[in-house]
Amino acid sequence: MSETQDIISTRGLVDADFGTPLRKFTGVFDSYAPDEAAKFGTRVNLNFKDIEVIESAEPYAYPIATLSIKLSNRKRSAWGHFGDSLNELIPEAEDLKDQVSKRIGMQLSIGVKFGKNRDTGEDIVANCWEVYSVDGKEKGGSPGATAMSAKDRAIELLDGKTLPEFNNVVYADPLVQKDPELLRSITDRTLVVALKATGMFTEDENGVMHKVVKAV
Repeated sequence: MSETQDIISTRGLVDADFGTPLRKFTGVFDSYAPDEAAKFGTRVNLNFKDIEVIESAEPYAYPIATLSIKLSNRKRSAWGHFGDSLNELIPEAEDLKDQVSKRIGMQLSIGVKFGKNRDTGEDIVANCWEVYSVDGKEKGGSPGATAMSAKDRAIELLDGKTLPEFNNVVYADPLVQKDPELLRSITDRTLVVALKATGMFTEDENGVMHKVVKAV
């Protein structure tokens, strides 16, 4: 069998939108720029680092991700959907440029409606990326709600990880980095010891930490 026949196949296809299997994740917003490879219209690449995968169509082990969204000045567009979801979570005086270095949560919304086709009368539907959190402040929070604390963020990162895995991500988190006292408690492990002693976390036989969910 030739090399070409090995490459061209109908098997093992990936369920991927916009060039990535990611469906929901958080990551540090690293940069953005026009997509030079775009053939039709202007697209914007949104670049993220220190990725924490929440949902993916297939295993995703990379620490970075790039989302490409078609630029538009219309609210009823993929860019408009993305922009509205971001603007809901940031101060009125801020724009996209002000979010660089912040940890942002992104999710793929399936079947977003943008009105009807004038010729056929059918719904215009698309899958669109939207922002669901900015530095721990989540969409749908009550008015005046405060952003997640650094300790809460560390606890969120600890759940489901071994201590080495936790250390690999927690020190790079921008929110945690702002709290020197918390960083010291992570380094000397007093945070983990306290969380286990108070019953907030358990550690399984494989060294994986699990947050205890208490019945109400």
